[in-house]
Amino acid sequence: MGLAIAALAALSGCSIAIPSSVPETTAQPTPPPTYAPPTVVAGHDAAAVAAAPMTFAAGATLSPGVAVEFSDILGQPPQDYAQTPGPPDWKILKKNVAGQTQYSNDAGCQLAHWTTTNQGPLITQGDDKASSTALLKYLIPSVMDSTLTEAALPWVADAGKPGPTIAFLAFNTKAAKGVMASTVWARMLGTADTGLLVTLACPSDALLASTTPAVMEKLSVAPPSN
Repeated sequence: MGLAIAALAALSGCSIAIPSSVPETTAQPTPPPTYAPPTVVAGHDAAAVAAAPMTFAAGATLSPGVAVEFSDILGQPPQDYAQTPGPPDWKILKKNVAGQTQYSNDAGCQLAHWTTTNQGPLITQGDDKASSTALLKYLIPSVMDSTLTEAALPWVADAGKPGPTIAFLAFNTKAAKGVMASTVWARMLGTADTGLLVTLACPSDALLASTTPAVMEKLSVAPPSN
């Protein structure tokens, strides 16, 4: 299944304000400054955000405009030290080309994950679930709300490590003649202005079901460090 993000642009205007004239006044001596305590502004607690599940509602806790990325170890050999490491389960086909990374495996499954930015027209501010639905409908116009299910991907900086999860919406397609079974996961992070997408396609429904948890052990969404 080929999916593409179209460039979306918005035009903004500007205005020039002309100040009104101010009558001349006699200069007055500057009064001595008075002491004012500094205003303390609470900083963004990135560590706390990373440690908590990134539910749809929690998207508002991210830093505005700071992009979120994927982390994966799909191209690394199996981490079973009880035996001699073999070849990686997944072969990389494309690495971070326009934000997209693609893999394939010997069983005939295909995996891709990528990020998008500048998604303003698809974002409903304060509602990541509605925004995620809009993202999926933009990519797959035939999608209906009733066909979407909630899913969870790892929300950890280093893929393969334990940690909380991040909520996604998923759209599933069953295998048919000439069509592979597939799942598309999508999450729009409106505050971060980042769209996250993962697609996994396998020759059969059973293979897709067994491959999905193995993928989630090596793929995660990395919380921003700031």
